[in-house]
Order: sequence, then C-alpha cells, then structure tokens
Amino acid sequence: MSLSLGTCEYCGRQNDASAQFCSDCGKPLTKAAAARTAVSAGGGGGVVSRTSGPPSPGATPIEGACPLCGSVQAQSGGGGGGTTVERRSIPDRRADHSLTLILVSEMATEVARFERRHAATSIGRTEGDIRFPEDQFLSPLHAKLSWEEGRLEVRDLGSRNGTWVFLDEPHRLNDGDVVLIGSQVLRFRRLGYPGPYTAEADATKRMGSMTPSADIASLTQLRADGSARDVIQLSPGRDVHIGRERGDWIFPYDPSMSAQHATVRSEDADFVMVDDHSRNGIAIAARGAMVLQHGSRIMVGDKLLRVELPGAAGTAGTGAAGAAGS
Repeated sequence: MSLSLGTCEYCGRQNDASAQFCSDCGKPLTKAAAARTAVSAGGGGGVVSRTSGPPSPGATPIEGACPLCGSVQAQSGGGGGGTTVERRSIPDRRADHSLTLILVSEMATEVARFERRHAATSIGRTEGDIRFPEDQFLSPLHAKLSWEEGRLEVRDLGSRNGTWVFLDEPHRLNDGDVVLIGSQVLRFRRLGYPGPYTAEADATKRMGSMTPSADIASLTQLRADGSARDVIQLSPGRDVHIGRERGDWIFPYDPSMSAQHATVRSEDADFVMVDDHSRNGIAIAARGAMVLQHGSRIMVGDKLLRVELPGAAGTAGTGAAGAAGS
C-alpha cells in the first residue's frame, strides 16, 4: 500500500500527506500550519524562516542544527498524528561581541562610558553612534570600530586629523607612517640606499660630511597645515633618541613630551619606534584596519578613548598607558 505524499511548494520535497510542515525546509504545508507560524512569529516565538544564516566558520556545531542554514529543528507531535518541525534561529555570533569605550581625561580619570553591543560602532562630531559635538578637531564622521572574524579593528573614515592608536609594544616603521610623540606629528619616509657615486673626471674629492655615510630614511616634523618643518635623517647602525630635554632631537617647547620620550632603533635596514616609558605614550595614525586589544587606547579629535573587552580584565597590554613620565 503506497503512502499519500504532498509536495512542498517552496523546496519541492515530498512529505507525508498528514505532515503540517515540510521535513526539509520547515515551511508550512497547510493553512493551519501557516496561521500557527504567523502567530508564533508575531509573539516572539521560536519559528523563523530559513534565512537565519549559516554558522560562522570555526563555530562549535550545535546538535540538531542544519549544516547549511544553521537553524535548529525541534520535532514534536502535531495534530493528526503528524510531525511538526519548528525552526529556531541561532543567535548571530556578532551579538556576543560587546565592548566598552571609556572616555579618559588628561589626568587619566574616567569621564564617561559607552557600552556597545553591536558589530560596528562609528564615532563623529555630528554623525555616528557616539558623538562629541563640541570637539572641533573631530570630523563629522571620523572613525569606525568593527568586529571582523573575531578581531576588533579600527579604521579612519577619511577624517581631517586622523585616528591614532597608541603603541603597546615596539612598532616597525613603514614608509608613510605618521607618528604622534607628545604633540609633535612626525612622518617617516624611506629614502632607499644611495647608489654608487660616479668618479670625477679629474679624480678630485668633494668636501662634505662622510659620517654617517648613508641616510636611508627620515623623520619630518609636520606643521598643522601639513607642511614640513624640521627633518632628522636616519641611517643604519644609528639609534635616534627623541625627547623634551635629552636626545638627538629635542623639543624643549613641548610640555606634553617627556624628558626622554622615544627611541628610533636601527635594525639593519629597518627602524623600530620604541617608547622610553613616556608619560603620554606614542601613537600611530591608522592606515587601513588596525587591530585593538583589551586596554588599547585610541585618540579621535582631542578625545582619548580606552577599549575594554568583556572577560579580558587584567590582561591589558603593557604599553605607554600607565607608564610614569620623567
């Protein structure tokens, strides 16, 4: 005796004639089932469509979850002896990615807290999720923090003054990096190794400094309008110290700079920026996405924000945030 089968108009699956819902896609097969689905969805029940989305890569599989759409099928006895399949959505993993941004004063005291439970948070003067309308150094829409594959990243949104990330460890400088030391904005540029000099026709040597013999990079002090002021040359095998009172490059007029603030350390053909336990730290202007950790500090406009991540208390990086200045 053959069983009477009903075809689902959504996925084409053949089901038992007494079934209220499709055993494959979970769509209602009868008017009564459709009405029950509408009531459940309107009252916050667990019945949803199959658009709940697949599980994220690397996520722990949930028993009974569909490997394609990530929803859970719970079977229970329905009217007429059939099997009712209810589909419950799996919460988006991004909903668990909460964070707190703490506004910090110049005296390192907490001014305000911003609790966020979203995948992305934008910051600006007149637009965004967090706004500081009184900050004239902040662009209308300035920066965005977002969760990407389990990492918290910050991006500058084309702001006038940039988005700054304070260093928690030594940073290997890349061509075009812009660094904030005290209130000085410095741009790092690579010059490349100089080529061999051609011999003079009469073999007469030129006068000039031979030490150091090769400058392969430079740091340029930038004015507020972006123009260059002072420049210091960088060469292999020579460390450069920067500070308010001591070092190879000093800025006695900058009270926000520590007496000895930073070192540009030479490592073969590379240069590494190192914080010398300064009071205010060293920041790098964000280019593209920069990963943030628990305890990371960012500056947008004249606002200093500290990142706190749930479950990470006491694991903040040992950067410039709490170091005593000299």
